Amino acid sequence: MKLSTKSRYALEGLFYMAIATLDRAASIKEIAAETKISPAYLEQIFFKLKQFGIIRTVRGARGGFLFEKPLSEITVGQIIRAVEGSLVPVKCVESLSACTSKVRGTCISRQVWVDLSDAIARVADSLTLEQLRNEWLAEQRGGQAL
Repeated sequence: MKLSTKSRYALEGLFYMAIATLDRAASIKEIAAETKISPAYLEQIFFKLKQFGIIRTVRGARGGFLFEKPLSEITVGQIIRAVEGSLVPVKCVESLSACTSKVRGTCISRQVWVDLSDAIARVADSLTLEQLRNEWLAEQRGGQAL
């Protein structure tokens, strides 16, 4: 399974916010400058994240984006689903009717994709932005726990 740059950039942008701007709104311009992501592309990604309820906008001179909920409630899986739509590597995992295989009714490989999808979702849904932030902060402190 290959995820698009949208997933990587969404995670990088949100991770920057979790590290550098947790207590204030972050503008697209700031996030783009710090992460080296195109502001226009970042806007598209953040629009999807906003629609999914991960972030919200704040208007005004010091406006930008804030997290909609605590970092402990935002998972990597949610972020990927918000920008990609799904975590499954092949369409038949979500719907057998989407399968174009000539052996659809007896397809042995489908179970491999179902199991792989379940494993990916389990890992992605178990990682929160709070965990990632805490791990990064611990590394910055020389491995000392928070």
